[in-house]
Amino acid sequence: MSNDQKTWVTVLIFSLFAWTMSNLDQSLFGYAIPGIIAEYQVSLEVVGLILTAGFVAAAFMVILAGLAADAWGRRWTLAGLLALSAFFVGLHGFVTDLTQLTILRALAFGVAAGLAPITAAYVAESAPARHRGMLMGVLQCGYPLGWFIAAMLAAPLLESSGWRSIFLIGFAVVPIAFLIAWRLPESQRFEEVAAIRGSTKGIDFGLLRELFSGRYRRRSIGSIVLFFAFGCAYAGTAFFFPTYFITVRGYTQAEAAQLVGLSNGIAIFGYLAAAWVGEYRMARRDTFALWTVLGAVALVALMWIPQARWQDLALYGLTGAFFYGSNAVVGALLTDLYPTRMRTTAYAACGSAPLTVGFALFPALVPLAVGSMGWQWSFSLMIAPLLLVAAVAALTLPRIISGRDVDEA
Repeated sequence: MSNDQKTWVTVLIFSLFAWTMSNLDQSLFGYAIPGIIAEYQVSLEVVGLILTAGFVAAAFMVILAGLAADAWGRRWTLAGLLALSAFFVGLHGFVTDLTQLTILRALAFGVAAGLAPITAAYVAESAPARHRGMLMGVLQCGYPLGWFIAAMLAAPLLESSGWRSIFLIGFAVVPIAFLIAWRLPESQRFEEVAAIRGSTKGIDFGLLRELFSGRYRRRSIGSIVLFFAFGCAYAGTAFFFPTYFITVRGYTQAEAAQLVGLSNGIAIFGYLAAAWVGEYRMARRDTFALWTVLGAVALVALMWIPQARWQDLALYGLTGAFFYGSNAVVGALLTDLYPTRMRTTAYAACGSAPLTVGFALFPALVPLAVGSMGWQWSFSLMIAPLLLVAAVAALTLPRIISGRDVDEA
């Protein structure tokens, strides 16, 4: 194996591990929601507001993370964010009231959000051009992997020790983050840009202005609409599905966690399929549009068709494969739109930030809708149309053919 091959393999493995661990840590909150509601005797609306606080924090902190990675490098920024977010997750297990829980949730998710643009840029800048989209699709499998692994760990802990115990898993991630920093090479493309730029390494806020001027304006606005609509749909469902299966379908906490985890395991095939189609058969923007439309269909079917557990498992697996699986192609789509010198900033400002604004909005709105018209109508009338908006927004972006160098695309 050549040095270049060793480099991108190392970057992919460690980036995938970091993204998986981050999603594992953050998914624990979704599994803990029923226990939190029971212990503190609060409504689902209150829990939605706690989620919203985390997403509001993330919308600001992710932009700072993107600017920091473009100023000081990907390696230590990634490791530091992973360690800090995992530490805050671990502290969830020791809260004594909802105020402490809200603060820690905001800190944990706000810091973790910065890993999205950094891992995406890392893999995009190291991967071979012809297979970049496929490898970035593999990276995005960290989301369902994180939920799957968390479910396998959380289910027995929820039954034996309660919701607080599952958050202690976060502490195990902290030392691993420093191991990643020790073994992970810095992005060669970043080092080349830094060498040209010279010794000035402060955060450049001028990059934010550049995103909305000249050649980048239209693609930045289209990306923001895409990620905002997708974020609303994503956050309006993903964190609430364990509660949905308990409330509507009658599962226990452990059964709901296992079902969500297994379905996310099934969904990994959808992630890989989206990455493959987007790299070798269709343009990435077209693949994303197709996957989100199919995801909307699968979601509506999940709400109204199942009569047995295997049907819940199969249709939620399809929902994850298409709805959530579109994540496998959208990261490569966005990184292709901007050059190395501004890639993590652009990903943060035009992708992660609007995504987290959607995350902030819909965890508060969905419980209100559920209270007035029930889970099934809420998901059918609020979430499915948003996926169609995201699909249309994707089609307004440049139709870039895969296989080109990341700085030429």
